[in-house]
Order: sequence, then C-alpha cells, then structure tokens
Amino acid sequence: MKPDSYYTPDGDIAYLRVRDPEGAVSSREEPWGLRDYDERGELVGIEVWAASERLPREVVDALPRLEGRGLTFERQPA
Repeated sequence: MKPDSYYTPDGDIAYLRVRDPEGAVSSREEPWGLRDYDERGELVGIEVWAASERLPREVVDALPRLEGRGLTFERQPA
C-alpha cells in the first residue's frame, strides 16, 4: 500500500495528500506539477515536480520515500 504522502527521489517528485477522494480522481497540470481533484471538485492532493528545488528541505526530508517510482524515460523512435 502506498503512503498518503511521499517523495520519489528517482523522479524528484513529492505527492502531498490533502484528503481522501470521493469517487474518481482527475488531474490538472500546472507548470510545477499536478493538482488532483475528486468527482465533487474537491482538491485531494498535489504532485510537485522538481520537489527538491520547490519545497523546503525539511518537507522533502520528512516525507516517506518510494524508491524506483517517478522515473523518466526517453521516447524511442518507432
């Protein structure tokens, strides 16, 4: 089971859960990451890209680590 909030060092991504979602979750992309909303339109979490540059070090250090998640792969020509 994945923690509610976590940091992936491989992708430098932090996910911060705000509340449990009601139904399906959709995401809205921002320049800094994603905002997740449930089907009622309530904010349920945020995903922060380049988290070590955007969040205070204390926040990143306090989050549980998920290793091997958030890797970036280059697209290969077909």
